[in-house]
Amino acid sequence: MKRGLVILGAQWGDEGKGKVVDLLSADFSATVRYQGGSNAGHTVLIKGEKFVLHLLPTGMLHEHTLGVVAQGMVVDLELLVKEIEELESRGLSVRDRLFISDRVHLVMPYHKVLDSLFESKGKIGTTLRGIGPSYMLKYGRRGIRVCDLENPDRAYRLMKENMEFVHDLCEKVYCENHTLSLEEIFEKTLEHYRRIRDRVTDTTRWLLQYEGEVLFEGAQGTMLDVDMGTYPYVTSSNSSALGLSNGTGLPPRYFSNASFWGVSKAYATRVGEGPFPTELTGEEGQELRERGKEYGATTGRPRRCGWLDLVALKHAVEVNGLDGLVLTKLDVLDHFEEIKVCVAYQRGQDLIYHFPASLDTLLEVKPVYKTFKGWRKDTRGARSLSELPQGALDYLEFIQEYLGVPIVMLSTGPEREEYLWLRPYDLASLKTNTPSPAKDWKKTMA
Repeated sequence: MKRGLVILGAQWGDEGKGKVVDLLSADFSATVRYQGGSNAGHTVLIKGEKFVLHLLPTGMLHEHTLGVVAQGMVVDLELLVKEIEELESRGLSVRDRLFISDRVHLVMPYHKVLDSLFESKGKIGTTLRGIGPSYMLKYGRRGIRVCDLENPDRAYRLMKENMEFVHDLCEKVYCENHTLSLEEIFEKTLEHYRRIRDRVTDTTRWLLQYEGEVLFEGAQGTMLDVDMGTYPYVTSSNSSALGLSNGTGLPPRYFSNASFWGVSKAYATRVGEGPFPTELTGEEGQELRERGKEYGATTGRPRRCGWLDLVALKHAVEVNGLDGLVLTKLDVLDHFEEIKVCVAYQRGQDLIYHFPASLDTLLEVKPVYKTFKGWRKDTRGARSLSELPQGALDYLEFIQEYLGVPIVMLSTGPEREEYLWLRPYDLASLKTNTPSPAKDWKKTMA
C-alpha cells in the first residue's frame, strides 16, 4: 500500500499549515486539498515574496508538484481562475499541473448573499465567502457540481431553482431583497468553467491509480470541525481527519499506512465568534497579536490570542490519531517573562481534563495553567537544537509529554527556510524514526 502524509490544523485554523505544506511538499509529487473552500488562507513567504492560496493546494508552489482539488471542497470558480492566473503571472506554471474533481460543488453568488444574511441574523464570524450556504445546499440536495456545467440546460435549470429558493428565503422569511441576475450568473459561471474545463476529471480514480507520493492538505483546524469542534461556532465541513475519506472519495484503508501530523502554534489564536478558554483580552493578548502579526490572511481581521490550550490540543491529537506535531511561531514567545499553558479546565469545584462538547460548559470553564519562566532569548531562525535556550526546550518537552506525541518539527520564522527538525525524518517510511520523549534531545545536541 502506498504511504502518504496528512497535514491537519490542530487548533482553530491559522496554525501555519501553508508554510509546513510548502516545505514538506518539496519531497512529494502531488498535494491534495480535500475540504473547505476560499475561506482558507494558506500563507507562504519565499525569499521575502508572499503567496496566499485560498483554493489551490499549497504544494503547487513547487514546480514539480501536481495539485488536486478534490470532491470535498466547495469552489468559487471565479476565484479559482483568478488564483491560477495570479500565480502564472508570477512565473509559476499551474494549469498543466492541476486536477479538479468533477464532483466538486460550486460556490455561487447567491450563496454569498445567504452567508451575509445568516451572519447578520446570528453572528458566527464567517468569512462571508458563501462556504456554509454552499455546503447547506449540497446536503439539502440542491447543490450544483462542476460536472453539471457540461450540460448548460441542466445547469441553467438548477441555478434558476436555487435562485428562486434564495429569493423566497430572503424575501418571505427574512424580509430582505437582493439584486442578483440569473442570466449574468449563468453566463459568467460557464465562462469560468470553460477556462478550467480541460483540468476537470475524476480525481478519486486518478488518485487510486497514481503511483507517486501524495501529501494531503487540510484547511481550517480540528477545533472548527463541524462535528468535533466548538459547534455551532465551526466551519461547515469536517476539518479534522474525519473529512479525509469523504473529501477525497478514497476508501479509509487507502490511508492505513499514512502518517498524520498536526500543526499548532506555540500559543493559541482564534478568528470569529465562539468559546476560547485561554483568550487574553489585555496587554498580553495584544502583545501576542502584534508580535505574531495575527491578522487573517483571508479577511484581515485581528485574531483573538491566548496561551496554548493543551486540553484542546490533546482533543485534536486523539480525534486525528496524530503521529506527530509541528509547532510554529515559538519565536513569538521569546520576549515574555512568563509563559503559561492550560493543562485543565475548572468549572465550579470540578476539574476537566477532556474537551467538552457542551457550548455552555465551554463558556463557563476557567483555564488551569502551568507557568514557565520565559527564556528571554531570540529563537528566530534557529536551525539546530543547540541554538534553542534551555527554557524553550523545557517548554517543548512539557508539551509533547502532556500530549503523548513527539514534536517532529519546529518552525522558527515565517520564511520557507526557517525551521528545524526535532526528529529525523525518513521520506521512505513517512514516519519519525525516534519517537522518544524530549528529554532525550540532549543526546542529539552535541
